[in-house]
Amino acid sequence: MQSSLFPIFFTYMTLLMHNHIILTSGRSGSNYLTNVLNLHPQLVNYGEVLASMIVPYKLYARCKLCPWSKEQYLNAFYQGKFFFYTGQLYSAYAHRKAGKPVNFKKYRTVVSVGTKDFFLNVKNKQVVDYYTSRPEIAVIYLHRGNLLRRYLSMIFLRKTQIAASEKTVAVQKVVIDMAQMSESLKVMEQEIADEQHILTLLTKHRILPIRYEDYFSSEQAILDHNRQVFEFLGVEPIPIKSQHKKILPQTLPDLVENYAEFKDFLQGSPYEKYLQDAD
Repeated sequence: MQSSLFPIFFTYMTLLMHNHIILTSGRSGSNYLTNVLNLHPQLVNYGEVLASMIVPYKLYARCKLCPWSKEQYLNAFYQGKFFFYTGQLYSAYAHRKAGKPVNFKKYRTVVSVGTKDFFLNVKNKQVVDYYTSRPEIAVIYLHRGNLLRRYLSMIFLRKTQIAASEKTVAVQKVVIDMAQMSESLKVMEQEIADEQHILTLLTKHRILPIRYEDYFSSEQAILDHNRQVFEFLGVEPIPIKSQHKKILPQTLPDLVENYAEFKDFLQGSPYEKYLQDAD
C-alpha cells in the first residue's frame, strides 16, 4: 500500500476539470501542437510528464520520503492546482525573459488541462492501465506516416539538439548509415504496432486522430486541424497558429549526403514508399 505522505499541497482544493492527452511518438509534430494548445486562453498542456529527464519526474522517481503512486503523480497534473500555478509562473518567467507577452491563466477560466507523452513512455513507465481506466481523458492521437522522414528528423535532433524553434534552423547534410537506418526503421514499425495495441484498449475514450502529413500540408490545413482540436476539447475555435517552424522542410536529396546510396538501398524494400517526397 502506498504511503499517505503525498504532499497535500499537490492536491489541495482539487476541482473537477476536463482532461486531455496528446498521445504520440517522437518527431511527429507534438511540440507544435502542444504550443498551439497553450496559446489558447482556455487550455493548458504541460507537455511530457513521463520523460525521465524532466524535473517533476526526477523528483517523483527519487523521492524516498513521499513514495507516490503513479496515479498520484499523474493526478497531480490532471487535477491539482500546485502544478497548474507552478507551470503558469514558469511560463510567465520564460516569456518575460524572451521578451514575449505574458499570458498568465487562472485555474477557474481553463476548460481542459492535459499532457503530452509518447506511447513508448506510457508503455515503459507502466501507466497504460491509468489511462484505460479513465475514459474521461480525451485523447488526441498525433501520428506520422512517413517513418523515413521521422527517422531523419531524429538524426538531426541528435545532431543539433533542437527539438523546436521559432527560427529557421540551418542544417548540414548528413551521411546515413544504411544498416543503422534499417534497424531503426524496424524498431519504429514495432513501436507503431505497440501504439495500435494501446489504442485498442481505449475503447471508452473520445479519440481525435491527426496525421502529421495532413496537419502540416498547408497553412490552411494547420488552422483547420487546430479548429477541430479546439472543438474536440470544448473550447472556442480561435484561429491560432504556433510560431514554431519545421526543422527539416528540405527534400531528402538536400538532407542526405550519400543520397544515391540511400535511394538505391531503399528501392525494392518495404520502405521505398517513403521516398515519394524526395524530389
